[in-house]
Amino acid sequence: MSHEQPLVSVVTPSLNQAQYLREAIESVRAQTYPHIEHIVVDGGSTDGTLDILAGYDGLRWVSEPDRGQSHGLNKGFSMAAGEIFGWLNADDAYPRDAVREAVAVLAAGEVDLLYGDITRMNDDGVNPRRIRTRPTWDLWTEANFGCGIFSPAVFFTRTAYEAVGGVDESLHLTMDYDLWLKIGRRFGVRHVDSVLGVQRIHDGAKTIRLWNDFWPERLRVSRRHGGRLVSPLLIGRYVQSAKARRLANRVAGAAYALAGKRPD
Repeated sequence: MSHEQPLVSVVTPSLNQAQYLREAIESVRAQTYPHIEHIVVDGGSTDGTLDILAGYDGLRWVSEPDRGQSHGLNKGFSMAAGEIFGWLNADDAYPRDAVREAVAVLAAGEVDLLYGDITRMNDDGVNPRRIRTRPTWDLWTEANFGCGIFSPAVFFTRTAYEAVGGVDESLHLTMDYDLWLKIGRRFGVRHVDSVLGVQRIHDGAKTIRLWNDFWPERLRVSRRHGGRLVSPLLIGRYVQSAKARRLANRVAGAAYALAGKRPD
């Protein structure tokens, strides 16, 4: 990093998320770390989003039709001036110290992606519960078991983002999973035992609304990054019984071992 307190650019993709957007913006403004720019990239909302955006001084935003969330993210990060990036969806939020904790690690220069745990809550804000992410980063585990980290609790450097070519715009549901794997293949990654993001679960969320499309794309990303054809991710999707899943994983693992295809 070029200085002790680097600028952090938080990008928020948005489309018709007016009921949640204000909370996301306020959570960025409430951060205890002072050097933040917040960029909202709206895909042309018609639900009152623009009135919310226009009410904030110092907020950078654009609202125009785009080619989807992945395109919006790349657009936002191309506008960013920061050395550290955060990705905060319009229906998520940050705890007050999230950015400060991320900068404390990333500014040291030893890793280029940092992730923590999340607080997950229902649509009405009730039943908050801590969801723990994988305590250590391992590329093989991420590729074969599925994404173990969540975008509102991830921060990464501009250097890493640009080196891997940004977000893959051919992906519409698992672009985050693909980005973490691309960065993790080439750069250092670290988990911190702290809550860095708040994730809201609601029926309008894409991973719920488009569940049948989510899984094939997730498997495609897994295999793109070295995941097995018959991976624990695939077995977990189609084998319902826990006992049967354990057996299937043992059988698949033994078969790959016999073929000489062990984890890297």
